[in-house]
Amino acid sequence: MAADSADLSVQVDHLGPHPLVRLSGDVDLEAAPALTETLRAVLDTIGTKPLVLDLTEVEFMDSSGLGVLVGAHQQAAVQGGALILAGLHPRVAKILRITKLHKVFTIADSVDEALAPEA
Repeated sequence: MAADSADLSVQVDHLGPHPLVRLSGDVDLEAAPALTETLRAVLDTIGTKPLVLDLTEVEFMDSSGLGVLVGAHQQAAVQGGALILAGLHPRVAKILRITKLHKVFTIADSVDEALAPEA
């Protein structure tokens, strides 16, 4: 499954232990509706499995993008699952720190770390 807006590419992979959504581009007001729809659809199908969101290729995120992530986090939590953010660009990590959302989300340094089985 893939979805694209003008400046955001979304690729959904169901390989490995957790579903993985790879984002590339800007997560902003323009991209928010399509991304929300995609994340809801993926979360609806995975139940309690964690969903890994690869943000390695996301350099910009505005408040609309943060809202999408918060909504996905809430949906995952209601289902008994989790949303894991992986590979944060320094600018995106700074936005999460400024808004204190780094305390809300599970954050992994890399996709490999996020997908690693728990010890």
